[in-house]
Amino acid sequence: MKIGIYGGSFNPVHFGHVNLAKKAVADLALDRLIVIPANVSPFKTEAAKDMPPLPWDRLEMVKNAFAEIPEAVVDDRELSRGGVSYAIDTVREIAAENPGAELFFLIGEDSVEGLPRWKDYDELKKIVTFKAFPRTKESSTEIRELFEKGKVVFNGDEKVVKVVKDGLVRKHGFCPCRLPKLPEFFCPCDEFKGQLADPAYHGLCHCRLYLKP
Repeated sequence: MKIGIYGGSFNPVHFGHVNLAKKAVADLALDRLIVIPANVSPFKTEAAKDMPPLPWDRLEMVKNAFAEIPEAVVDDRELSRGGVSYAIDTVREIAAENPGAELFFLIGEDSVEGLPRWKDYDELKKIVTFKAFPRTKESSTEIRELFEKGKVVFNGDEKVVKVVKDGLVRKHGFCPCRLPKLPEFFCPCDEFKGQLADPAYHGLCHCRLYLKP
């Protein structure tokens, strides 16, 4: 059996995460993909202090995002364990639970260089095979240019717009994807960037404020 392990903060989960997972399932012919939201990433302990303490809300968002991938199973062990989430602890458990399985650990290409800094890396690389995948990135400047060219418009439903804007106020400047708002309530999240970059995508962004015709 081939099992993929996909860990991360997923804060917020977005279009790019799901695309990476789909590519991994196809390229590696995975029988199962275990998606594991971290409680606190070892490399994001300072940033975690400033994030809203809503790990179980995040879990539900991750479950919803990966629901379209039949092989994906969202695992809450790191959230339940609490504290800082180290990949080696989770990988040891999964290896013990699945004797004989071939384990792949999915990462973005930008994480490869930092792998030697992971806890017990020498042991970790013996248990899993790391597979790196490219991440899609577009700058906020590029997104604004799309707005100016009329490629993206406000959602015409004023009630939806009002709900989102009221939510921004209630969340002290964070949009539903937990990123700080800009004055024009522009949501520069990676999910919407991915949707904009995908010529086949048409519709509302996940916070339902912006529409791609």
